[in-house]
Amino acid sequence: MAIEASGSRIRLTRVTFDAAGNTALTSTQVFITPSTHKRTPALFFDYVAFCIREFLHTSKLDNSAADDLSQGFLPLGISIGLPVSGECRVDEDAKEDSLGLRGSNVARKLCDAITRSHLPVRVTSITNNTVSALVAANHADKTTQIAVSFNHGINAAYFESLKNVECLAKNSMSDTVAINTEIGRFGSISKQNTQMLPLTMWDRRIDRESRHPGARILEKLVADQYLGEIVRNLITDFMDCQLIFISESCEVKPISKEYAFHTAYMAPIMEDTSVDLASVEAIFAAEFGIHNTCYSDRLVVRRLCEIVAKRASRLAGALLASLVQHLGNADVSVAVSGVLFDVNQRIYEDAVETMEMLGKEGCSVSVVLQARCADLVGAAVNAASF
Repeated sequence: MAIEASGSRIRLTRVTFDAAGNTALTSTQVFITPSTHKRTPALFFDYVAFCIREFLHTSKLDNSAADDLSQGFLPLGISIGLPVSGECRVDEDAKEDSLGLRGSNVARKLCDAITRSHLPVRVTSITNNTVSALVAANHADKTTQIAVSFNHGINAAYFESLKNVECLAKNSMSDTVAINTEIGRFGSISKQNTQMLPLTMWDRRIDRESRHPGARILEKLVADQYLGEIVRNLITDFMDCQLIFISESCEVKPISKEYAFHTAYMAPIMEDTSVDLASVEAIFAAEFGIHNTCYSDRLVVRRLCEIVAKRASRLAGALLASLVQHLGNADVSVAVSGVLFDVNQRIYEDAVETMEMLGKEGCSVSVVLQARCADLVGAAVNAASF
C-alpha cells in the first residue's frame, strides 16, 4: 500500500506486483481532508488513520487479508510533498508546510495514529513525492536516473553514486542513493544570498506579495501556480497604460483579482491560430466579462502568454540539461511529470528542445512522461522492499 497526504486531500493506493516484479494492478481512493482536521497535526493523523481503515475495508484488505500475511501486517509507504531527512523528519526550512509538521517525525506520528486505531498496517518507508516518482520510473526502466515534477511547485531527484555522498558512504549497502534536490529553492534571496536569477518588475511583485518573499525564486518563474499570475500582472499593467482593452465599458474587477488568470488559459490562447483569434475572445468574455475586444488586444495577450511560457520552458530545459550533465552518463532516461505539462504541451516540447540544445555532444537522452500516480507507485515499491 501507498499513501500521499496533504492538507487538502489524502490518496491511498493498493499496488499489486506480478511474479516478475512488474506493476500488475493499482486501485486508488481519494479522500478530501475536512477543514476541522487541519487544526492540529494530531487531528490530521487521526483522520489519515480513519481513511486507511476505510480504504482497507473498500479494497477488502482488512482483517481477512491481514491474516493471510506471514508478517501479520500490510506494508505502507508514504509519499509526501515536503523534504524529509533520513530520520523521517520534515525539513525545518519547509516553508510550504501548511500543517505545522516542520521538524516532526511524520512516520512516527502516522504509526502512532495507526496503532491507536488497531489497524493491520505498518509504515515501512517515507520519501518525498519526486523521489517516489524516481523510484517508480527506475522500477519500470533501469536507465531512468532523473525524475522532475512540474506542478504547482517544481522539484527534481536523481540517483547519485554513494561515494560522492560523504555522510552516507559508510551507512548503506547500496551503490547509489536518491537525492532530493529541492530545486525550486534555487535563486532564493536572503541576507547571505543576493539575487541569482534575472527578475523583471512583475517577478519581483509576485515574489513580494507571495506567502514567502525571497524564497523558491526558480519555482516562481516556472511552476504552474505562478505562470498565469505573471501573465495577469502583465495584462493589468498594459490595461493601466491604456495599451489594451481601452473601452470605457470594459469590466476590470474580475481580471484584477489575484490568481484569477489560471495557467490553464495560456495553452488555448497560444494555440489559437484562427483569423480573428476567437478562442482568446471567448476566454476573456466568459471568464472575465471583457467583451468586444479588438484583434490587436487579442494579439497582444497571445504574445504575452507566449513570452512567459517560452521563458518557463527554457528554464525548465536548462534544469533538465544541468542534471543530465551532472550525471555524465552517455545514455540516460529522464522521467517528467506534472500538471504544467498536462495543461500546456508547448512548454513541454520547448523544454525538451532546450535540454537537447544544451546537452553534451554524444549524450543520448530520452524523456518519458509519467502518469500522475507515479509517486504512489514508487512509494509502494519502497514499501514492498522492506
